[in-house]
Amino acid sequence: MNISSFVNQITQTITDAANGNTGNLFPPALEESIRNGLEAILSKGSGQSVTGEVLQMNGNEILLSLGENQLLQARLEGGAMPKTGQLMTFQIQNTAGNKISLTPLFENLNQNSNISTALKEAGLPLTDQMIQMVKDMMQEGLPIDRQSLYQMNRAMNLNQGVPTATLAQMQRLGIPLEADMIQQFQNYQNYEHQITGSLSELADAFTESFLQLAGEQGAQEGLSFVQDVLGQFVSEEGIPEGNAAQNPEAVQNQPDGQADGLQKDFTESALYKELKELGASPEQLSNLVSNKGNGQQILKELLQLIDQNLKGEAGTSDFSEKLGRFLDGKEFKQLFKETLNKQLLLEPAEVAQEGRVDQLYEKLNQQMKSLNALLSDPARGDTALAKTVMNLNQNIDFMNAMNQNFSYIQIPLKMYNKETSGELFVYTNKKSLAKKDGNVSALLHLDMEYLGSVDVHVTLSRGQRVETKFYLQDEASLDLIAEHIGLLNDRLNKRGYSMNAEFINRDTQTNVLGEILDQSKNISVLSGTSFDVKA
Repeated sequence: MNISSFVNQITQTITDAANGNTGNLFPPALEESIRNGLEAILSKGSGQSVTGEVLQMNGNEILLSLGENQLLQARLEGGAMPKTGQLMTFQIQNTAGNKISLTPLFENLNQNSNISTALKEAGLPLTDQMIQMVKDMMQEGLPIDRQSLYQMNRAMNLNQGVPTATLAQMQRLGIPLEADMIQQFQNYQNYEHQITGSLSELADAFTESFLQLAGEQGAQEGLSFVQDVLGQFVSEEGIPEGNAAQNPEAVQNQPDGQADGLQKDFTESALYKELKELGASPEQLSNLVSNKGNGQQILKELLQLIDQNLKGEAGTSDFSEKLGRFLDGKEFKQLFKETLNKQLLLEPAEVAQEGRVDQLYEKLNQQMKSLNALLSDPARGDTALAKTVMNLNQNIDFMNAMNQNFSYIQIPLKMYNKETSGELFVYTNKKSLAKKDGNVSALLHLDMEYLGSVDVHVTLSRGQRVETKFYLQDEASLDLIAEHIGLLNDRLNKRGYSMNAEFINRDTQTNVLGEILDQSKNISVLSGTSFDVKA
């Protein structure tokens, strides 16, 4: 039975009751729909909201369709007179004694009418999920024609559990609504997207994966895995020539002051002793001493040891156990991280070099694709390293997708020889590089270890006037920035700019991606960085 038939029968029943004829009861199907609607409301309770299509108004009595096979009779408070066919959202005021009273949420009246019309024309049901889908699409300025609604509904069905707001935002940005891209988008929203963070995880994931493979697949497979992976990060470049004594024991036993300080420190280090225990020859140890414990040289000698054990059957299991302890030690992990940082992070000064960022990403992309190929074997594909590399690859692919509409990139930075590093985000709307008035705006976000969350809004007007607003989380941080703002002002003056700065206390931390998305229609250039260094 359709809705119009229900309405006719309800009207007839009410009319009969007014005329004293109580014999014409609601048919079973209609009674079921009214019972379902009542149960839906009672399950929500007072104070919550409900959305439905207005089927009939009789004074302050209203009949609503809440969805498939759900009707609601209620008393409408607040003096509103909605029109038949209008989709409205109400707040539930009272459910005592099954006497439902509702108050309309006036701010949604016009929007809900558009939503109802769009869903009707598309032939989609007026459910809460569909209503929210259209609202989210309208919020992002997306079309709500029949085809667009079908496409978004299909995306929702393929990505169960993903908020429609996320899908709508990605649709507006031109990012494919695919599982990998959705995961990366959500990582960006939750601050779980930093390339530097994933690079830092590689060393731990590498050791964990070796121990897993050696335990499950045997020592030979474990050693082959280490050989393949470390081989990706070993090159002859950057290994200095050495002329130290050929006998490292002699170097170690020289009186204080006669040996090079760095060489002496290395011979006393845990790495030197662990490599010796692994079976490094005097010649190999001498090479390490002469190169002052150079990370590349250590990896090179380690690979030679692994190759020697793979070629011979004897001692492989014992060597594998020793290697596991070596790789799991903090000294090797620190060395491996530093090796990765040298290859895959930039010094701050390098960022200004033309083409340097492009070169970094070309190298990073090739490195990760190559590692991904090495880990394509089913046994290796189920390791922590494979998952970390996959996440890095997806992160790079996501940035490429973002760049279809916006110039967006992360620049992983190595700061002051520390293990911690920073990231720089650049966001530019290609469709409008500058506003019509000639102004260019920017947003700079920093997460500082001591200053906390810092936001800097910058507007460049008439090509030389710089207006800045600094948002920090406490007065002490604001005072520190204000005290040193003259340094920035002097540097800008030397470049022909004049600056005016404001300092504002902001209590809550900013979600950078959220702010970028919210302001992308108005802000032409946005930048954000995250540095984990002292102020």
